Amino acid sequence: MALQLGKAAGIVMRTSAYLFYRAMVYGVIVAVVAVFLGFLALIGSVFGGGAAAVLFFLSLLGGGFGFRFIREYVLYLLQAGHIALITEIVQNGALPQGIAQTVWAKERVMSCFREVSVLALVDQLVKGVLVSLSRTLFNIMQAVPVPALEGLASVLQRIVTFSLTYIDESVIAWTFRTKNPNVFDAAKSGILIYCQSWKPLLKNAVALTLLSYLFVILTTIVFMVPFGAIALLLSQSWAFGKFALFMLALFLGISAKWILFDPIACTSTMLTFLDEAGRTVPDPVWESRIEAVSAEFRTLKEKAAGVATGTALNNG
Repeated sequence: MALQLGKAAGIVMRTSAYLFYRAMVYGVIVAVVAVFLGFLALIGSVFGGGAAAVLFFLSLLGGGFGFRFIREYVLYLLQAGHIALITEIVQNGALPQGIAQTVWAKERVMSCFREVSVLALVDQLVKGVLVSLSRTLFNIMQAVPVPALEGLASVLQRIVTFSLTYIDESVIAWTFRTKNPNVFDAAKSGILIYCQSWKPLLKNAVALTLLSYLFVILTTIVFMVPFGAIALLLSQSWAFGKFALFMLALFLGISAKWILFDPIACTSTMLTFLDEAGRTVPDPVWESRIEAVSAEFRTLKEKAAGVATGTALNNG
């Protein structure tokens, strides 16, 4: 299993403009979270930790949905542009000269997907197919029939599910690589390639997911050192303030993963995926197997057929 992390990191460092924008976007999110946690700490010092805790858990309900919306939709164009740049470097060894990275990437994404809504639809369908496959054809629970190990298998299955985001981004990279104007058909062929080479791809993705957990732990510890020193200076009446500092350190650790580790892990998976794709011819036999377990794959095929016959991309 070759993760090629050094090569992946070198490629990511060449997309400095997008690293800066990732840092800026997530930096704004961290700033908002820091202000909110500071507000909760103030509430806790005045009305007690119980009041702050109630507001905290209420904010998790609404904030979790809002943050997911920002990551899944508002950041689609940013993420896709970064993938397009990385794919260009992997394929051609260099970026286009005489044009800003962000401008080139936006034009590349729009020429491929035409609309952000189409990009979002393709991405959601691909994610749905991958999750369906991990629960059926590639289910770890079925590979571990020993009852005593069911708990371990369940944990492993969750890790596999989390790792699918790197596979999903590799399929999007494949749509850029093929330059197929029918992006639904390109995504479909990418899924077929994954199914025919799923073992090395999934092994790499799971290994990278485990490394991402380690990265978050280490970066969180780094942030806890200064925040812990501040917490020691606070009085006992600011108990929730100490908790807020802990949560901020944890969120900064996770944000560092989003900014630095995820692009490298994505690139590492893309390198393996595109290498496997170069040796793989999509096998139509897999289509019937995937269709049997994934409604999203059936929708993807319908969309691909619709584009081929002239149906609008965003129809239905």
